[in-house]
Amino acid sequence: MKKIGMFVALALAASSVAVFAQTAPAPVPYGPQAFAPVQAQSVKVEGKLALINGIIGIKSGTKTYYLPNVGRLAGFVEGVKEGASVKVEGYEYPLPAAPDYSVVQVTKLTVGGKDYDLGQNGGFGGAWGHRGGMRGGMGYGPRW
Repeated sequence: MKKIGMFVALALAASSVAVFAQTAPAPVPYGPQAFAPVQAQSVKVEGKLALINGIIGIKSGTKTYYLPNVGRLAGFVEGVKEGASVKVEGYEYPLPAAPDYSVVQVTKLTVGGKDYDLGQNGGFGGAWGHRGGMRGGMGYGPRW
């Protein structure tokens, strides 16, 4: 009985060593080192708003533009909804991992014949800061 128990224990140990000895894939970089520094380019894009991979965007030809800061206007600005024809101006940030996709930080939105100025920084910032509060929001920044 002791021999069978020892044999099972050795077999489990050998199989676990074989599993852990396999080479692991290289870790996927994340954070600032994942992307090379990218210079934003000014763009003007025209099309219909659509929900693309869970983010509001515009498909124009073979290129897809994500408009993350336009989503927060839905429900507040009349006409910002799926299928609405819009014109946007802003800064394009290409995604190196997906050349057919870009993120646009919108500075000007035209929908329903009305222009909305989202500011030089895409509607973020101001007195309350980018993270949503005078104290930095979300637990960041100094505490008073």
